[in-house]
Amino acid sequence: MLEMLIAFIKSLPSWLASVVEVLVVAVVFMTVMTFLMGVWCGIRIIGRRANSIEEIQFFPPKVTFKTLTDEK
Repeated sequence: MLEMLIAFIKSLPSWLASVVEVLVVAVVFMTVMTFLMGVWCGIRIIGRRANSIEEIQFFPPKVTFKTLTDEK
């Protein structure tokens, strides 16, 4: 897949290849930043309630918290 993308970019005129390379880098960078911000927000939200976590499931993703009635 990556080889096909590189071959396609090399077949373009040089000015267009430069633009496409910059756009690909920008899309990858923004994807990584969005993922990291999501992880950070998730850790912040879960971290505040870490003592009341009852169960964590990975598939389907779900975090079960203790309710106020469970703590009595």
